[in-house]
Amino acid sequence: MENNFENIQKLWQAQKPVEFDLTELMAGLKKTEAKQRREVISMLVITPLTIGFLFWSMPWRESQGIEISLYIIAFAMIWVLGMAFRSKVAKNDSSERFTNEEYLKTQIKKLNYRYEIAHKYMYVYTFFLLLALNICYYILLEPLNALPRIGIHLALTVLVGGFMHWQIRKKVKKYDKELKPMMEQMEGMLEKKDGLS
Repeated sequence: MENNFENIQKLWQAQKPVEFDLTELMAGLKKTEAKQRREVISMLVITPLTIGFLFWSMPWRESQGIEISLYIIAFAMIWVLGMAFRSKVAKNDSSERFTNEEYLKTQIKKLNYRYEIAHKYMYVYTFFLLLALNICYYILLEPLNALPRIGIHLALTVLVGGFMHWQIRKKVKKYDKELKPMMEQMEGMLEKKDGLS
């Protein structure tokens, strides 16, 4: 048994330390920046179209409740768009503006914020969306009896909430696969630099 342990220990010690691949890190950051740019552009197009369509199609002038629900949806969509802008990894965050340490810290902070958006704030967005949809449906379904209205509210809440939860989990898993290794590599570079100081 002890011989086995010694063999494993020797094998472990014989491994070369993992070197940081700066070109791979920069390529990963470029790829992330391109994806974020596409996301923000699509959000810039979808957000006003969605808000405009909702105000055009819903009878918001007839009911203050529907108007409030549309404002809640608009606020939530614009809020998410603003967070996407704040977390954007930009090409101009270059070493000309920052020292290497500041650059790494800035990128880590932005990537962590993207995690926080997906992990935490998208659930807040889902809450606002469900609140607004239920207010709208409460008013629009007023002519129906209580039981069908309650059923529709529950079905809508479960369906939209479940779909949003599934999308959020999918996004977090994607970030675990793509962003987490970059963040760990940058944190390792900072630790290595601090160790040399």
